[in-house]
Amino acid sequence: LIADEPTSSLDDENADNVLKILTQQAAENHASLVIATHDRRVKDKLNKEYLL
Repeated sequence: LIADEPTSSLDDENADNVLKILTQQAAENHASLVIATHDRRVKDKLNKEYLL
């Protein structure tokens, strides 16, 4: 799954909901999840981080 700025312009509650849905879908489908974002809160929800 690839997501480009999935939490931009969302409040904390909705950003958490979106991340929960994305991570659940990735797990259920045995898929990787790649997120491009400027939102530093996202890194706390995932198990790996790569900075460019």
